[in-house]
Amino acid sequence: MRAQHVQFIKDLYLLQEKDDLSKLPENVIKSLKKLIRDGASDLELKWANSLELVKKAYEVEGVMLPSPAEKTGYEQFEELLSYAVAEMTDARKGTDDSWRMSSTVFREFKESMQKMIKVRVYEIGTKNAKGHTVEVQNMEQVIDMIRKQAGKKGYKMDVDEDDPSSCTCKFSYQGIQRPYKVRLQRL
Repeated sequence: MRAQHVQFIKDLYLLQEKDDLSKLPENVIKSLKKLIRDGASDLELKWANSLELVKKAYEVEGVMLPSPAEKTGYEQFEELLSYAVAEMTDARKGTDDSWRMSSTVFREFKESMQKMIKVRVYEIGTKNAKGHTVEVQNMEQVIDMIRKQAGKKGYKMDVDEDDPSSCTCKFSYQGIQRPYKVRLQRL
């Protein structure tokens, strides 16, 4: 059982470092590019800017827009935005048409997405426990991520709210309470 406990901790910690779940698969990126290309070339559609076009492509594809904290997903979003600018420029004869490449709009969108909070994650109950800080929109995002990881390993997780800005996640395996806990503290 000790080996399972140690493996769970390693998996939880490594998820933060190597698995970027925000990365969209290549087939979704291709589909988004096609939607952008089609939207840019349809001259009956009056786009205010390339950001509006990209956001509509995400909506049509049924993909949520990434936040800046979702590093890989946001990098893909920025690449698609550049792609949209190029497509709009080609299809609409430069920037003289009814659209603009406004960096102001992009900056405003990025700022609205950056309303993030910092949460300190403390792993309690192991010798090599580490704490780290994550940026999320709310505490529930961290709790859901931990719950998913615990569920994959067969652990049941209970959450005790210590106060409005902190909580403790406790784990059990086959009805037996584990000595390992994760404490979340909003900074």
